[in-house]
Amino acid sequence: MLERWEPNVRMTFTRHPDYFVAGLPYADGVELRVDRDPSSRLAGWLAGQFDFAPEYQQVVRRLDLPVARQRKPGLQTVEYPWLVTGYIGFRLADEPFKDVRVRRALARATSLSEIFESNAFSLGQWVPNPIVPAGFSEWSIPIDQLGPEGKKNFEFSIPEAKRLLAEAGLGSGHKTTLETTAGYGPDYMDYIQILVKNWKAAGFEAELKLKEYGAFISSTIFGKFDRMMAGLIPSYSEPDSYIARPYTPGSPINILGVDDARLNELIRAQRRTAEVKKRRELLHDAQRHISEQGYFGVGGSAKVVTAWDAHVRNYGPNNGYDYGGRLVAAWLDK
Repeated sequence: MLERWEPNVRMTFTRHPDYFVAGLPYADGVELRVDRDPSSRLAGWLAGQFDFAPEYQQVVRRLDLPVARQRKPGLQTVEYPWLVTGYIGFRLADEPFKDVRVRRALARATSLSEIFESNAFSLGQWVPNPIVPAGFSEWSIPIDQLGPEGKKNFEFSIPEAKRLLAEAGLGSGHKTTLETTAGYGPDYMDYIQILVKNWKAAGFEAELKLKEYGAFISSTIFGKFDRMMAGLIPSYSEPDSYIARPYTPGSPINILGVDDARLNELIRAQRRTAEVKKRRELLHDAQRHISEQGYFGVGGSAKVVTAWDAHVRNYGPNNGYDYGGRLVAAWLDK
């Protein structure tokens, strides 16, 4: 139960005396601390202030992993592809984004390898994603099973991006704005800077417009932006959410304004299909269509490392938001 909340400082939870499973939770309480500085978070963990790695989902940045292993004997770790991935938004009804060649050009001008080579969470360890992230392996379509144009989107090529832009009438270049937030942290901003640099090399120049995080998540992600936006796709526990929420007409986060008869049909069909194999085929078809149309250009996820101290027992990571479920049966052996 939430016992105390100090905004921007900490949250303190205490054991529920009437928890529905007898004997659980084992821990008497949990304290979550808020620290916006990655270096300060790491220092606190190494100094023994925390029992878990300090990043989102108890992840330790690969950049920091060697020193963590050295300073914390018996450190327990699990590696897995993150569900977190980037997302680019625009309005299909507006020029130049109504032209599929422009959407494909942005994908071809995005170097995922450069983005993840420099990322402190991945250091080159990553997987490419269609709209359903590869970490959701039961439902995500392998990149080599996308359609011809969809597969090409993942082949970084500035010359091809320039050719597509020229065919779309933007051979002399194009200037626009890209709205985002620094609230996701410095590693996210490194991703944005590489993205903008790649696009500029192809002749598509995006001026960054930064918003305070609270304003961004209350406005921009719901389509209140000028020309383009960049953000992160949340971790969902159901594949329908990755295709229905951003692409169904009337959805508050269908910020592209997609109203695609073929895609609408596939979304409805997979919702009505109980047989797993058939539903997977429908979801794969939907991902092919989304990629071919350039509604989702290219994305990738770091292969992250969740870490917890040697004295933590009966714990395992969860690639989602269920912090309580992960900790309900954990206990400390110290």
